Amino acid sequence: MKYFFFFALCFLSIQTFSQEKKLSVVWDISSADTAEQGGVFRQINNALAQVPDMQIEVVFHGPAVYAMMKDSTQFSSRIKMAKEKRVVLAVCNNSLKRLKIDPSQIAAEGIVVPSAVVELIRKQSEGWSYIKASH
Repeated sequence: MKYFFFFALCFLSIQTFSQEKKLSVVWDISSADTAEQGGVFRQINNALAQVPDMQIEVVFHGPAVYAMMKDSTQFSSRIKMAKEKRVVLAVCNNSLKRLKIDPSQIAAEGIVVPSAVVELIRKQSEGWSYIKASH
């Protein structure tokens, strides 16, 4: 009987370790550089092509918040597509205040978070991978 429990425990352990941990990543983008912003959207699509259920959040702060404004057309189709793919598009309220932008000017696909820095720290403390945007 003790062998049965031993083999059952081994089987359950193998099952637990063989299940892949769900991948989660947070992108940090603070630049107004449209090449850098476009690179993030391209990288998101590449990541989701490999791992369709990956959790993704992009945190826009500093001048990057302009990309998420309602009247910005540069990335409007990519923003809509990202939202359709369950990507969270977070915009820093501290940056909005500093740049004198009313949160109501942010595209409907975006969510306003109190602080980009705190949002990034939270995600990393929850085990999310961190990527600094670049091209």
